Amino acid sequence: MFVFFLLAVSALLFVLAPAWLSRGQNRSAALDPQKAAREEAAVQSRAWYDQRMRELAEEDMDEAQRTELSDELASVLLAEYPSLETPADGQNSGAAEAVPPAFFARSANLLLITGALLVALAVGVYGQVGSFGASKIQGAQEVLALSPEDDLEALQRWQALLTDWLANTPDDAQSWYLLGHAYLKQGIFDRAESAFGQSHEYANSDVSVKFYWLQARYLDRQGVLDDRSRQLAEEILAQDPNSPQVLEMLAVAAISEGDAAGAITLLNRTLNSEQRPERVRATVDAIGALRSAYAQQGATAGIQVNVRAPQETDPRAVVFVVARPIGGGMPYAVVRRPSWLLPFSVNLDDLVSMSPDRPLSQAEDFEVLVRLSASGLAQAEAGDWQWQSKPLSLMDAEAGQTVLDAMLAPPG
Repeated sequence: MFVFFLLAVSALLFVLAPAWLSRGQNRSAALDPQKAAREEAAVQSRAWYDQRMRELAEEDMDEAQRTELSDELASVLLAEYPSLETPADGQNSGAAEAVPPAFFARSANLLLITGALLVALAVGVYGQVGSFGASKIQGAQEVLALSPEDDLEALQRWQALLTDWLANTPDDAQSWYLLGHAYLKQGIFDRAESAFGQSHEYANSDVSVKFYWLQARYLDRQGVLDDRSRQLAEEILAQDPNSPQVLEMLAVAAISEGDAAGAITLLNRTLNSEQRPERVRATVDAIGALRSAYAQQGATAGIQVNVRAPQETDPRAVVFVVARPIGGGMPYAVVRRPSWLLPFSVNLDDLVSMSPDRPLSQAEDFEVLVRLSASGLAQAEAGDWQWQSKPLSLMDAEAGQTVLDAMLAPPG
């Protein structure tokens, strides 16, 4: 079918996380890495566009469909790179051969979905630098605070010092870890992977080492999670079940496999931890777009809950939207959102069930409780704002999704 041809989330890798693609290419451009990465991204995106246009020309479809998809491809490219010209009538511009797409989605809308998601993931990759122990080289911890834009020479100096040190002291896990960061910050992902792997050999229980080893592997493979990377992801989640970056990596992998339901479930889990507002918004946008795509695949019935508050709330508070047995008990499904997103809409269905053994679709009847918690705790406390529905049944939703308007009310 023609929908399989369009959709490469790899285009968004080129557009929104271009630094991932600059590995090992034109090291001299590191003096202005953002400009160089964007130029490389434009070349790769144009090559991707040309390849998709050639595939489109070979697809068996009517001319109206071909024109619509051609226009959509061009709009995706030109929205990010207005200076690029797209060839008329599907003619190839002679651009370089396209890099094979790293991911494939199911519809053109998923380009936008993964764009939002990759923005969030890129922030996580470069915005969170953890600390692991102390190197035996005095002052080497400075590597963690350096940026390639402002401190390239210092990064390269520490890279050389750490490399020399490790040639004679190969069992220094902390120095391997810092060398991995020096390479990662410069976009030299294959060497970063090797350095973090060496650190893991001598400190294999440290979650920070596992995390950055996974990131380096992920970036070096342009977003592909191989078996070893998936194993690392599971080991990290066993220690940190709501690690946003790891869950996002798995979500992008799920999208590439056409598993919208799995991606939605993973992304909802990321919102169980505290994150910066831009990451939260990108994740919520991605969930919404994925749900639209999932609905077109014949998703199970569910409840849409539109949540509002009569006045401004404490931005540190958390809103829980819960489907539970009538009168209380173990919830069937739960969605958690920060209160500063109000007003917002969420969906309660099997994708947010607490347990696969108790899906919401198996509940004969239930009620929806919306609660604003000042403490952020799941347990109800005095002073919480609440709203509660009448008894509901998914039999009502099967004929068309039930929509609830939930206005939170202060106690008393």
